[in-house]
Amino acid sequence: MKTTDNQKKRIDKGLFIVFEGIDGSGKSTQAARLFQDLEARGWDAVLTREPTDGPWGRKIRDIAAKGRSGTSLDQEIGIFVQDRREHVRQVIRPALRRGAIVICDRYYFSTIAYQGALGADPAALRRLNEKTHRFPRPDAVFYIRITPRAGIARINKKRGGANAGYEKLEFLERVAALFDAMDDPFFVRIRGAQRPAAVAREVSRSVCALISERTCG
Repeated sequence: MKTTDNQKKRIDKGLFIVFEGIDGSGKSTQAARLFQDLEARGWDAVLTREPTDGPWGRKIRDIAAKGRSGTSLDQEIGIFVQDRREHVRQVIRPALRRGAIVICDRYYFSTIAYQGALGADPAALRRLNEKTHRFPRPDAVFYIRITPRAGIARINKKRGGANAGYEKLEFLERVAALFDAMDDPFFVRIRGAQRPAAVAREVSRSVCALISERTCG
């Protein structure tokens, strides 16, 4: 029997979970698997992503697809921030307020890593997101770590060719280095080279522990 909205399990102030990693890491697959698992267990779960499908998110996707000629790095960062502001206001905060478990495929850590790899100051990007705009910090970030070569191999296998903007080896190496340097206490590093089912088990164990801590503690 299908669970109605009123019957779904919730947590006081919600739970905010983010998946991060370079392209080809499998993070989107893991975010979707966790969402399906939580829904099957009766939890009020929300699966979302950045860039979003809103107007600012579509601008970001256009830049990625067509190249960033005519768009400065500062302008690009500004578009990401606008997209995130709407995302937080329209999706993330309302879901957390009602006690949902929000699962986000990429968040501002990707901006730090990707735009940082393009030449922006990673520390300044962190301040912009955490101090200036005060975007909510996650309860957990699952960083699915793979080597850039493995990521590109997966991309090539899936798409038949890497995107020239974000997925060149040298660029992904810089992105990976910035992700690796992040030492936030809520970061959970997981080996992405494992089978997807093994990665999912690690994620599930961590999320179950987090839920137990929040509901029993």
